[in-house]
Amino acid sequence: MKILLDLVTADRGSVFLQGQKPSSPLSRKGVRYLPENITFPPWATPLTLFRQLERIRRECSRRQFLDRCSELQCRDLVKRPVGKMSRGQRQRVALSLITCGEPVMVFLDEPSSGLDPGGRILVRNLIGDLGDQGCTVLINSHLLGEVERVCHRAAFINRGRLVASGDLDSLSRQKGAAFIETSDPQTMQRMLSAAGYSSKTVQRGVQASLSAEGDFPGLVRQVLDSELQFSGVSRMRETLEDVFLRIMDDKDVS
Repeated sequence: MKILLDLVTADRGSVFLQGQKPSSPLSRKGVRYLPENITFPPWATPLTLFRQLERIRRECSRRQFLDRCSELQCRDLVKRPVGKMSRGQRQRVALSLITCGEPVMVFLDEPSSGLDPGGRILVRNLIGDLGDQGCTVLINSHLLGEVERVCHRAAFINRGRLVASGDLDSLSRQKGAAFIETSDPQTMQRMLSAAGYSSKTVQRGVQASLSAEGDFPGLVRQVLDSELQFSGVSRMRETLEDVFLRIMDDKDVS
């Protein structure tokens, strides 16, 4: 991110942002950046910070900033000095400052840092709304569960080298297992075990092992013929955390 924003010089190679070299100010027009650790003067209020930012970027109105604060549930903080806020409150204010208006591209480094579960939900909704408006959002995060909920594409870097990238479906593989969602997992598990399937009860249902590609249709027929109540049968795929562990454990990319 810092190389793209011309904050750090690359050792080798070249990058372009919006078709321009990072050294060109034109490359950063409409581009916003929120670092993982951001420090504001403790005496400054969000409204003061907004006015200072807009003297430079001139891309957002006061009304748009206040609307974003309302979305992130921090409008009541706009006249409070930053030094009197909690870490989560400062993060909501920072996100409001960075994403207000109509940015073209937003770089977020650990955007959920310091936020409670409610704040994380608001950030996920914000990222989705920005994407719907045509904004490109680049997230750097170790919270892979959060990333998986909002991102369409992912990339993994190991020791400074890009080792995998693509849309989430292409990165994840099907597991040799299926999930049956049912309100009576114990009865479903006993039925599958009697039918020769290795299975176990899990949250909201049963996980059954599939030893071969053709086992899934047979499992579905078995569940249907059992006449037990269920709400869905699906092939299980790797989570983004599973993909990360598999890629990073691969000796070829070390």
